[in-house]
Amino acid sequence: MRHTPSTILSLLTLAACGGVTDDQPDPSIGLSTFSSCAEMEDHLTESFLHSMTAYAYAMTDDIALDSGAAEGGDSAPSSYSTTNVQEKGVDEADLVKTDGEYVYVLNDDVLSIVRSWPAESAEVVGEILIKPISGDGSAVEKMFLSGDRILVYTGEWSDRGGDWRSQTGVSIIDISNREAPVMVDRKLLDGSLVSARMIGTDVYTVLNNSIRLPTEVYEDIDKLPWMMFEDVYDIPWDAPAVDRLAARERLQDIFRPFVAKHISDAGARSFLPTITHEDGETEAMLGCTDVLHSKDPSEAGLTTVAHVDLASDKIGVSTESTGVLAGSTTVYASKQNLYIAQTSYGWWDGISELDLETRIHRLALDGADSRYESTGSVDGFLHNQFSMSEHEGLLRVATTYEDWRWGTSSEDRKVGNNIFILDAQQPQMGRIGELTGLAPGEQIYATRFQGDRAFMVTFVQVDPLFTIDLRYPTAPVAVGELKIPGYSSYLHPIGEDHVLGIGMEGDWDGWITGLAISLFDVSNFADPKQQDQLTLECDGSSSEALWDHHAILVYGDTVAIPAYGYGWSSGTEGDMDEEATDGEYRETSGLIVADIDTETGLTQRGFVDHRPLVEAIYCPDSDDCSDTSYMPRMRRSLVIEDYLFSISELGVMVSSMEDPEVPLAAVPLL
Repeated sequence: MRHTPSTILSLLTLAACGGVTDDQPDPSIGLSTFSSCAEMEDHLTESFLHSMTAYAYAMTDDIALDSGAAEGGDSAPSSYSTTNVQEKGVDEADLVKTDGEYVYVLNDDVLSIVRSWPAESAEVVGEILIKPISGDGSAVEKMFLSGDRILVYTGEWSDRGGDWRSQTGVSIIDISNREAPVMVDRKLLDGSLVSARMIGTDVYTVLNNSIRLPTEVYEDIDKLPWMMFEDVYDIPWDAPAVDRLAARERLQDIFRPFVAKHISDAGARSFLPTITHEDGETEAMLGCTDVLHSKDPSEAGLTTVAHVDLASDKIGVSTESTGVLAGSTTVYASKQNLYIAQTSYGWWDGISELDLETRIHRLALDGADSRYESTGSVDGFLHNQFSMSEHEGLLRVATTYEDWRWGTSSEDRKVGNNIFILDAQQPQMGRIGELTGLAPGEQIYATRFQGDRAFMVTFVQVDPLFTIDLRYPTAPVAVGELKIPGYSSYLHPIGEDHVLGIGMEGDWDGWITGLAISLFDVSNFADPKQQDQLTLECDGSSSEALWDHHAILVYGDTVAIPAYGYGWSSGTEGDMDEEATDGEYRETSGLIVADIDTETGLTQRGFVDHRPLVEAIYCPDSDDCSDTSYMPRMRRSLVIEDYLFSISELGVMVSSMEDPEVPLAAVPLL
């Protein structure tokens, strides 16, 4: 039987599960820029060889080496809620924004401007269609609002001679005349949108670019004679890791000239991201010597940080970008720094035992300048952006280190969930303190840092809520633990003595039973208590708030989250849909609105659905809309003065905060 080089890679990698630990010290993890395009081509060659021979599935005829995974009366209102963000003064892009007088909503491919004041007379006053820049399709994603400017992101893609590339459209819209918004500039940036932050009028956009090896490389390799790979094929599946690594190196030696030739022929600049203008003209976003890289090869992906000043009418990012040759999906920003996290899956050799590690790169933010400053390293992987927090010159990081796949000893001190304290002001962010080994076998579901305290939720069958004292950074300590069924996926401090949790209720056997809002009393930090809980009672329930904190409204003593559910009605009081007859299957979608009282707990004030919008759109000439069972998906909510604005995929509804279930205005957006 003849084996192709693709088969050899599969056989070589199948033996990768029983590796040994490499005790050699790691090289410096700091980043440096390339001195020339030739140096970048050499580095890319090694990165592609690293990826080609690390994973069995990476060697196919149609290979595409992806780099990643995956804010009453006629006068203007004086108070209103804004986007739920992690850090005060650091705005995050979302699909709804408000300035109090107007609500701005992205719905499908339209930006709608709704006059929100007076609230009872809310209406659409302006709209603008967000067309794709590439012409190959787009999805409107998120936006920022600053004065009379809105920046809108669209996810797009384009075909470059059979090479499909993910791109991100950036559009600036002038809304000085709310009734006639005008597009003032648009550009298309290579890469998919990872995250974005706005500080003042400075917008920092983080993009992830896949770097793809020319397919001709594989065509050339598959023409090679079989005997060139015979010694690799003869390596048994249970050979020592050192032998398999040696075979992998021989395979790389065979592939290297072909990979190097095609990369050289293409040129390093062909792998760099570009900016496409509306007229189709393109320019480089980065030069070879603008790209930062580590000493060791890693996955062939490029994370780019592009800057836009929303005080300007033009999108000027051509010479104001920073690139890091590393894939990244976890980004955190303070008002001074941007942190980009990359796990060791990106540079693991595929055979040796995986030492699960995350490198975190810090970029100082100063207007158009996003300047690389330092790198730090922690054991384990990060759950999301809330796993990082900067405080008084220190970076606190929460990680999970698990052995579910790689056979790490359960006695290893790193197994479990951890807090690491890094000195963020040093050239290399060294660890000055750590707390390791919390809840081995479980995984972080939520983390929140508050000053010199932290709260962590882990889950596998029950939900331990840990309270962690960070007053002494060199010696963080877990002082309290509360075990309850279910879990929280988002934590929100309410003053100093309470924490709100958004998550799922469960039982002691680990079964998840329904959407839940919990209030925790942490006044005794060593003995946290669950003070109260609200749940959505139905057979199945979920919420966008479980994975997107922008869907959560916490304003004063009010919390509101979208809720979706389904189930069979029993016709009894307390059913999710009391209008349903006994035994009828119903779906529901709405907004749970609840009061937060730190003395008495949580009280549901109402459940807002958008039936009035369904009736207005689908059966405007009929008094009976019973044949329409469609319930639009609730997305967001906000407060302006004493009014609640709920936003679904059909439009905006207004109600009073005192009685949120009684609509005062309904504004369709279709």
